[in-house]
Amino acid sequence: MPSNTGGFSHLLAPGLFETFFEKYSQYPTEYDRVFNIRNSNRAYEEDSEIIGLGQMVSKDEGVGITYDDPKQAAALKRYTHTAYGLGFRVTHELYKDELYGIINRMPQALSKSAHQTIETQAWNVFNNAFATAGRDGVALCATNHPNVAIDAGSGPYTNRLSTDADLSVTSLQSAIQIMETTTDDRDLNIMLKPRLLVVHPNTKWAARELLQSQLKPYTGDNEINALMDEDLQYMVGHYLTDTDAWFLLTEKSDHYLNFFWREKLSFDNDDDFDTGDAKFKAMMRFSTGFSGWRGIVGTTGA
Repeated sequence: MPSNTGGFSHLLAPGLFETFFEKYSQYPTEYDRVFNIRNSNRAYEEDSEIIGLGQMVSKDEGVGITYDDPKQAAALKRYTHTAYGLGFRVTHELYKDELYGIINRMPQALSKSAHQTIETQAWNVFNNAFATAGRDGVALCATNHPNVAIDAGSGPYTNRLSTDADLSVTSLQSAIQIMETTTDDRDLNIMLKPRLLVVHPNTKWAARELLQSQLKPYTGDNEINALMDEDLQYMVGHYLTDTDAWFLLTEKSDHYLNFFWREKLSFDNDDDFDTGDAKFKAMMRFSTGFSGWRGIVGTTGA
């Protein structure tokens, strides 16, 4: 049998691995600033919500104490991991004949594809925040979140402006008030504190003016900028698709936006015996979503 050219991917792989992961690490990540990043060792993960006890009730002398029971939400949130992958193939002839470093540039395109896939899938939670139903049957940002446990509290609850509005002093103040008056399903105040304003690139100028001006923006009355004391930061979400939608978030520990890694990004190679081609691929598995709406306030803008 004549000698074949299979096996040359092992000569290319070390340099391509290095190029791939160096390029991947150069892209600034955004999803990890807003999502709780967790690891998974199962095909899926599930979240359940337990609603605690209500307020204490008065007790007369000689009368027995009142007992209450925690409640479990009827619906579970399941995160089913999805596999993503892409590859490229290098012929023996291309490897031998190309003169312009094409092979060395191909992993850069693959790493960019992986980066974009992670960010796009994660940020679709926000892009679909006003349309895709969550565990309680309504969208992530809505004015009609039901009580998820029977006889536990009142509801409906809101985490969306009653009238959608572009980012402004008035609309941001309204969003802050909505968050700070949010209650649990027992109608107990849970003292949420907004920490991060997330905006589309088109809105970053307004965000900067609102949060960093010493005086109240857009007025000549020399009023102080009351928003300065809110200790709010802002970030630009480059993967938001609605140019005037914006969101207010708590610290990550106080909201339920989750990203589960089942298999982190990996790069692999092999050879085709018959053609002598070298094949390279990148793969990963993850899931993303939200288990609850509290800790997020959003609006589509005007």
